[in-house]
Amino acid sequence: MGASGGLHLRPARDSDRRALWRVHTEAVGTLCQGVYAPDELSTWVRLLRPEGYLRPDRPRTVLVAERDRRLVGFGQLDSLNGELEALYVLPDQVGHGVGTRLLAALESVAWGGGSPQVGLDASLNAEDFYRHRGYVSLHEARRPLTARVQLACVRMQKRRPVLPTRRGASTGAPAPI
Repeated sequence: MGASGGLHLRPARDSDRRALWRVHTEAVGTLCQGVYAPDELSTWVRLLRPEGYLRPDRPRTVLVAERDRRLVGFGQLDSLNGELEALYVLPDQVGHGVGTRLLAALESVAWGGGSPQVGLDASLNAEDFYRHRGYVSLHEARRPLTARVQLACVRMQKRRPVLPTRRGASTGAPAPI
């Protein structure tokens, strides 16, 4: 997928499961503090398991970001439904372009597959991240973790960008160079 600024993106492998779990639990445990109640965070983290990632019964596009051979973030897309299901970055990598690169790569997969939009449920601490990358808030939502714990989130969406057309293409006149 390429490297930029020492950051390399690649498809996730089965051997990455434990690292995906580590990134996910560290991101939730650190970046969501103060946004969600302690019992919400502990329930969220407790439900995460390494074997829950890259399940063969749920085919997804999962990309990982590595810096100096260290897995520092990942994203998961259900390209069939145009749904970004996960995007997590290690706390010490926030603000260094990891999430932005992963998101752009996953959007490219979605657009390349013909999805007219990408939808997601943003955690409350991530809403601004997505808004600054062209996503619009649709409504408040809840992500059920257990019968008792449901995380507040924001349903967001980004429509596939319209590619500019060449002027003159419809009239048969040559397009300006």
